[in-house]
Amino acid sequence: MPQNDQFLQPGTANQTVRTFKQLNRSRTFREKHGLFAMEGSRLIFDALSSGVTLRAVMLTAHAEAALGQQLRETAPRVRTLLLSDRLADEIADTESAQGIFAVAEMCPERALRPEKGMRAVLLHSMQDPANLGAVLRTAEALGTDGVFLYQCVDLYNPKTLRSSMGALFRLPVRRIADAEQFLRDCETVSLPTCAAVVDRDAQALQQFDFSGGAAVLIGNEGNGLPRGISDACTHRLTIPMAAGSNSLNAAMAAGLFLWEMQRNTRE
Repeated sequence: MPQNDQFLQPGTANQTVRTFKQLNRSRTFREKHGLFAMEGSRLIFDALSSGVTLRAVMLTAHAEAALGQQLRETAPRVRTLLLSDRLADEIADTESAQGIFAVAEMCPERALRPEKGMRAVLLHSMQDPANLGAVLRTAEALGTDGVFLYQCVDLYNPKTLRSSMGALFRLPVRRIADAEQFLRDCETVSLPTCAAVVDRDAQALQQFDFSGGAAVLIGNEGNGLPRGISDACTHRLTIPMAAGSNSLNAAMAAGLFLWEMQRNTRE
């Protein structure tokens, strides 16, 4: 055990442990302090390799034996706290915790804006953290140029982080305050805007030409896009579905749009 490490027992009133717990459960607390909580070795080492600044790492003796050397080589100056197994179980947010946790600084906001020819997606009022994480993961995998978020669930929600598999740390993401202004910005740079809708009168997704780039707008899980927003887009696109089908999960729909945009651009 390194001499500068601390060993914490259950019930220890340690500020780092208290901070981790509050970061895990409160968006307000995360935004106030510019910090977020992470759990699991893959996510934490992904964050480190992506340049995320860690304030502290907490791990059990078992996790220290398995990961301590890698952690010291990757982040030699990060403060480490050694937790008892019982305390690790108290702060864990997953059922099969690996015994490694971290407090980190939020990534700087990207200077992302609509540009002619880009392949982008705007998520409008997406509220399921797992859906948001899944879209970020898919967007990174398909080489999307940027993801814009309007009134969505918190980027640093623990479920969003886990679902994104670290994509949040690498993908250009920007939160915007005005969806209508976003549409005007796209119009200014001649970037087509495509509303994803459930409407048999809309153009079929596979018939649209994405070769010049586009911004795809995906709406809320339950209500979709507001009619005013979808009508203001330059195109309304739909995913043809079998008779009797109602709608697709928002993350799945976004994935199909992103795949079609990527495939169509590369052909």
